Amino acid sequence: MAEAPSRPAVLVLGMHRSGTSAFTRVLALQGLALPSKLLVPLPANPRGYWESRAVTLLDDRILRAAGRSWRDPRPPVPALLTPERRERFAAEALRILQDELPGEAPFILKDPRICRLMWFWEPVLHAFGARPMVVMPVRNPIEAARSLTEREGLGMAEGLLLWLGHVLAAERGSRHLPRAVVHYDDLLADWRGLLAQLGVAFRRETALETEAFLSPALRHHEAGTDALLRDPGVPTPIKRVYAELRRAPAESGLDPAPFDAAAAWLEAAVSDAPAGAGA
Repeated sequence: MAEAPSRPAVLVLGMHRSGTSAFTRVLALQGLALPSKLLVPLPANPRGYWESRAVTLLDDRILRAAGRSWRDPRPPVPALLTPERRERFAAEALRILQDELPGEAPFILKDPRICRLMWFWEPVLHAFGARPMVVMPVRNPIEAARSLTEREGLGMAEGLLLWLGHVLAAERGSRHLPRAVVHYDDLLADWRGLLAQLGVAFRRETALETEAFLSPALRHHEAGTDALLRDPGVPTPIKRVYAELRRAPAESGLDPAPFDAAAAWLEAAVSDAPAGAGA
């Protein structure tokens, strides 16, 4: 009998502009390994993305092969990939992990696209000998959508649907895994307390670096939960999903009902959009 995977792999599954880079950097400062070939910082994220460039490029190709793009809120269609093409993608993903994450140390894998590609990445991680666990960074959807509007020129309605599509995919794809929901507000307010809640011991030698990284400059487009719930422009299913994410403890015992209801609503809301909309 083959041994069960034992190398911890922390998957950061969160929507773009939801604090995924900040969470990843803070976890890395506590000693978790990152891929060796990272995306370079850009003006949209000058503090860094902390994710593998090769993984990001591969994920874009997988999404295209599955009939979608990163800015299409609908789930990818794995059936569009022939078995041979899926095997080639998996072999490439495994080579990336072997090249960029050698050794046995616990590591972090982060790319918002993985929210929607858990069906692909989980077996690859098992083949790599890794044991996946999930951290779901969550940010108020109004804040995330406003940030996307500024960075990508998306409309608020499109940004909200993208937020929902990523969150639903991350929640559905991680139901069977150890996972925790973490909130961007909580990270900025009390990162030590949040790490303690997650069972991660912070390194005193990197505490000042962590504090400097989590400066107030990271906060843009602030919107409270009450503002979200009162906003008539935010669809009710999005409000219910966010309320459940805000209610749940860090060690997530999420109620699947609002997520399943929102998934049915989203399917109806975007059913007429062309495949790969926004590509």
